[in-house]
Amino acid sequence: TATFVNAAGPYINNVGAMIGIKLPVFNELHGKIAFNDTLGIIPRHVPLMIWNDPVYLPWSEEERQELGAFEDTRWLLEEFPAGVHFRPEGLGQSPVLLILWTYDIEEQEPVWPPTFDDFYPEIVLRGLTRMVPALSAYINKMGRPVVDGGYYCKTRENRPLVGPLPVEGAYIIGALSGFGVMACPAAGELLAAHITGSEMPDYAAAFQLDRYEDPAYQKLLEGWDATSGQL
Repeated sequence: TATFVNAAGPYINNVGAMIGIKLPVFNELHGKIAFNDTLGIIPRHVPLMIWNDPVYLPWSEEERQELGAFEDTRWLLEEFPAGVHFRPEGLGQSPVLLILWTYDIEEQEPVWPPTFDDFYPEIVLRGLTRMVPALSAYINKMGRPVVDGGYYCKTRENRPLVGPLPVEGAYIIGALSGFGVMACPAAGELLAAHITGSEMPDYAAAFQLDRYEDPAYQKLLEGWDATSGQL
């Protein structure tokens, strides 16, 4: 084939290296939790809900003293970033609730399968009670949640990479994490326009890899961060 598309998600840098290209991306671990809302606290018609304020996790005074006594658990008393969210999952009377929170934004090399902190389900649930206090009924009574996920692959300014690469016939579509569900249809359409030689929209250059060669763009990056636009 005369066309090669790098659409390898968190592995786009690994694939890029195969053709001698280093991409300006990094990865954050992103996990989701599924558990049964057996008490019917969340109505099934509720849409995706996101809490956009930082929170402190709710602990009893006894728990606070115990967590504060040890260096490896003291961080659980600190402020957590915004972004905990949930939505009902499944059709009909499915009791499944999906809850997510990318509070750990340390850069990580992707491995498969990803592994998650044993505390992750409880941390997310406790954070979620700031938005839906009734969910506190599941603290220490969550049953056996299913924890799964992958990675957020991002550029430093959290703007996707869509367009040609500096190897003839090679293209990139990636670094959509944090808004991939919303942006991927338009990103795919933009990539197809590049490949087929169709008329390009005015904004196409804003997503190409060569944008980093523009000094004015590099100046803009000084005021942006990797959480820009993230959900």
